[in-house]
Amino acid sequence: MPAVRIGDRVHRLDRPVVVGRRPASPRVVPGAAPELVTVASPTGLVSSSHVRFSAAGTSTVVDDLGSTNGTVIRPAGAPPHRMPSGASMVVLTGTVVDIGDGNGIEVLSPFTRAVPPVVARPSDRWPSDTSSPRSLPGPRSVPNTRERS
Repeated sequence: MPAVRIGDRVHRLDRPVVVGRRPASPRVVPGAAPELVTVASPTGLVSSSHVRFSAAGTSTVVDDLGSTNGTVIRPAGAPPHRMPSGASMVVLTGTVVDIGDGNGIEVLSPFTRAVPPVVARPSDRWPSDTSSPRSLPGPRSVPNTRERS
């Protein structure tokens, strides 16, 4: 499942994500209701509901929701370009979607974890992992069988 990084949070696209300065759900929602993500826009460059991110298989689709000031797509290793208002496009991993006021949204790999991996605590060990270090075999000394000349 693809994901996007907005600020310091990762959002998996198991449902659409609508980003804006005051995002709202559309009146008609086919499928799952979108996750609404509010971003700061001190100068008002970001529209109320600016862009929507959704998954199409392992691909990420970006929809400009008729934003006033536009959306700039910055593909990794390619020149940036402005999306037409209301346009929709498939973007690749590594693309940054710039919606203004310093809000760059990074498109992540479908294989990115949304949460950090859990580190096992001593109480979370498997029963077979409970042997103490004293009972584990250590390095063995091997007698020298070569003759010296």
